[in-house]
Parts: sequence; C-alpha cells; structure tokens
Amino acid sequence: MTYFPLMLDLRDRPVLLIGGGPETKAKLQALLEAGARVTVLAPEDRFGLKELAAQGRIRWIPRGYREGDLEGYVLVVSHPEDKGIHPWIRAEAERRRIFLVAVDDPQNASAILPAVLRRGELVVALSTSGAAPALAVRLKERLARLFPESYGALVAYLRTLRPRIAQIPSFSARKELWYRIVDQALEELDLDPKEGLPRAIQRAEETLSEVEAWTR
Repeated sequence: MTYFPLMLDLRDRPVLLIGGGPETKAKLQALLEAGARVTVLAPEDRFGLKELAAQGRIRWIPRGYREGDLEGYVLVVSHPEDKGIHPWIRAEAERRRIFLVAVDDPQNASAILPAVLRRGELVVALSTSGAAPALAVRLKERLARLFPESYGALVAYLRTLRPRIAQIPSFSARKELWYRIVDQALEELDLDPKEGLPRAIQRAEETLSEVEAWTR
C-alpha cells in the first residue's frame, strides 16, 4: 500500500484515544506533545489517566468503546487490549469520515503512525507502510546518531533569518541565498556535529550581511 505522508497540526483539536494496549501511554504522550485535546476511552487506569484528568490535561471515560463514541473527533487512535473490536471502530470511522490509526492492525487502519525523530522543529518521520515497524524504529535510532540536538538549534536559528531574507526583492536571489546558507551550515555540522553550530551561524551572518549590503 502507498501512503500519502502528511504532518498534522493537532493543536487544540479533539482526538479520541481508545486505550488499553501496552503502547497506550506512548501514544497518549505523543498526542499531548502535539497539543491535541485528548479524550481517552479506557476501562482501567493503568497509565496515570486519573491524575492527568484531574490536571485537566485529558478527558478520561473509564470504559471501553461503544457505537457512537467517534462523533466530534478529527482523529481516532485505537489501541485496545482486544483488537477484535477494530472492525466496528473502522466501520464507524468510515461512516463519519474520520481517519483511524488502528495500532498494530494496519488492515483496519486508514492512517498509520510513523517512527518520529524530533530535534526541536526538525521532524523526521519514518514508516515501512505498516510492513515492519521495528525496522522503522531501528532506522530512527541510526538517524538520531546522524542528527544530534544541534540540528534542532540550527532550524531555530534559520527561522530567525526568514524576515531578513524576505526583504531581498528578487526571488531567485532569496532562493540562492537560502541554499548557500544551508549548504554552509551542513558543511560545518558534517565536520563537527556537536561544535559546528557556532561556526555555521557565523558564516551565515557573514553571508547574509554581504548580500544585504549588496542589495541596499
């Protein structure tokens, strides 16, 4: 199956998590980090649900899935103890045109969750289209060694340059400048992933100042 890769903005959007399986806690944490308004359906509090609900971070309904529970949500992530209920959940999701992540059950899913590496605003998502999730995790671990935290700091710095570069009238000049700055930064980080960031920033400032002076 060929999937269309997509990054969703779930901030303050209602998401339903049908929990109970061993990865429920990890899926819940990921949704909270994304800023979603999470409702959890789970018969038992094995994941700190009562405390999270008391803090106002989630809404917890202490029972399993029932027909009609999917109403009003933009996304459903389902990881119950018994995957046998997934065909019913999928049928309701299809009727309501809601994407369903059926964890470890791709034949009943209309969306899948990739392995994700985060370095600040740099997000790298890996998927084997549901064929071998363990491989995606191992590849993510390899990428983590290639892209240390300094890459997240680089992205944060490059964001600060956007207003300055936007002042350059020519689109082709802006494009050429962006690639020049990025290529220089990657060159420095390739030489020293941990200590190359200051040199990358220095070179970017010198390059940008040169172009700004030329375009005045």
